[in-house]
Amino acid sequence: MKSVLIDCDPGLDDAVALLAAFGARSLNVKAITTVAGNVKGPQTAINARIIREAAGRGREIPVCAGAPRPLLRDAVTAEDFHGSTGLGNLPFPSPRLPLSRAHAVNKIIRSCRAAVAAPLTLIVTGPMTNVALALTMAPNITEGIEEIVVMAGADREGGNITPYAEFNVFADPHAAAIVFGAGVPMRCLSLDVTHQIRTTKSRLAQVREIETEQAQIAASLLDASNQLEFSANGARDAPLHDPSTVIAVTRPDLFSGRRVSVSVITEPGEQFGRTVPHSQKDGHIVWYERADSDAVYAALGEHLGAYK
Repeated sequence: MKSVLIDCDPGLDDAVALLAAFGARSLNVKAITTVAGNVKGPQTAINARIIREAAGRGREIPVCAGAPRPLLRDAVTAEDFHGSTGLGNLPFPSPRLPLSRAHAVNKIIRSCRAAVAAPLTLIVTGPMTNVALALTMAPNITEGIEEIVVMAGADREGGNITPYAEFNVFADPHAAAIVFGAGVPMRCLSLDVTHQIRTTKSRLAQVREIETEQAQIAASLLDASNQLEFSANGARDAPLHDPSTVIAVTRPDLFSGRRVSVSVITEPGEQFGRTVPHSQKDGHIVWYERADSDAVYAALGEHLGAYK
């Protein structure tokens, strides 16, 4: 079983990713850390606790709130794609359990330091602010990190927030530059691959057929994502961004790409937030370019069905 810490900004697709991770029998979720991104920081911390309880989990998996804003740039959010609550304005009850008292950055540092003998995998599905701060404050935590698997960036596919930039990187490009440059083994699910994995009507119907409460919640979240995607840009089938990142951890055989280093454009201008992967035979980052999208959805269904 692989031990993971999930740093996220829930967010509709983050919420589905959390449900998948909690259901995956091959993952041991040690903690959830939250960051400002899809919605403001206080709301992402609420949403993570809502989904933790929807998954039947409690204090054994602490939820720690983190950075309320990016390192340097002004904050941006994505309510157009996630609704004002971040969860598509679906009627979830307020969480019963409180936040952990630990700050997310401190939690990441302590968790990695405690994991030197059996390093953690960090799954990052939001802006990389928390992880960048942790790596800056305590560079030696890399000894306790097996790899970072991140949903971030775009190359040939172009951006989703500007013509060049993907939202998670655009929201804090300076943090992304720190994390990509840290030398830690990484696997990156950019828009180049997540745009290949979309929630079609037939795939949504398959999720609805799974007889667990968590699958039904996931189906509602995926449906809300489709509706907001259509309202925002006319696309009918929303990409499966963050859940694909969890599936890349449980089923890496479903993805393929090339080894690269990644630079991030942090200078003001039209390309601000752009990621530039540079092919490199011994690069520490795997930049995914292809996925078996049907199999990714099958794996998602398996994780959502494992709550039985």
